[in-house]
Amino acid sequence: MNKDLKIDYLRRIFYPFKKDGKLDSFVFHYLQGSGNELKEKFWSPRSSSRLCFDLYSWMGSDDGYSVIQFEKKLPGIKSGARQISPNMDVYFESGNEIVFIESKYTETALNKNYLKDLPEAYWNTDQVYLSVSGKKVNYSIGERYHNKKKVMDEFVSFINSISALAEKEESPSWFDAKQETCHLLGIVLYALEKKPTGHIYFNNVAANYDDNQFATQFSILAEEMVRRILSAYSISASFDYQLCSVRDYFGSLLLLDKKAYQSDKTVREIISDRKLYKEPVL
Repeated sequence: MNKDLKIDYLRRIFYPFKKDGKLDSFVFHYLQGSGNELKEKFWSPRSSSRLCFDLYSWMGSDDGYSVIQFEKKLPGIKSGARQISPNMDVYFESGNEIVFIESKYTETALNKNYLKDLPEAYWNTDQVYLSVSGKKVNYSIGERYHNKKKVMDEFVSFINSISALAEKEESPSWFDAKQETCHLLGIVLYALEKKPTGHIYFNNVAANYDDNQFATQFSILAEEMVRRILSAYSISASFDYQLCSVRDYFGSLLLLDKKAYQSDKTVREIISDRKLYKEPVL
């Protein structure tokens, strides 16, 4: 990326905006996350992080959104004295809606390795299990799931079902089942803490989206699971989980003509720009 363009992105990331009478800046979101988004990752030629900023940053200056955050840190599985907290690419609130966005560009995952890639803390019901670094940890699965038995039972059963389906996946996919599982737990724990009463949406919006039977099966089982958990804990909010392409998502919501924050470029132009993105996001 040339120097002038990089400077302009930094200007936009630092430029303040106001939500609920309080000043905010996107730079704080990136610094509070744990993914080092503003290092090499953001400036790579085909950056998912940069595309995400371009597509959703306009919400910072739109009064219809009371909250907009990038790299939203969610509660996660506990592993000994440590909590594994997933970062959600985009989080926003509008009216009585809470929306979580997982934004994909060109990333792929081999879901055949689902259980191997998912930390044992999520699924190993033994008292002693291996951490991601290979160390033995003595911590019950109930404690790992914050002593919420219904959450534990549902997720362990869900993971076993997904693992059986994932074994048949031989080719890389835009859909990352391991990451989605971690995000789903984060959303559930967040909802149990905040007790929302409106609508919760989890949207996986992928530039490289295509119809994928495994992803569809995953989303159906996940949506049913989360709804059961929310009901069991008397959370009245509804929950919907959607997989879609960038163009379909923004087109269906009539948002293609929104301008990126502190920029003259619309979403429509951004997803078709061959200069910013080596291949347009169609």
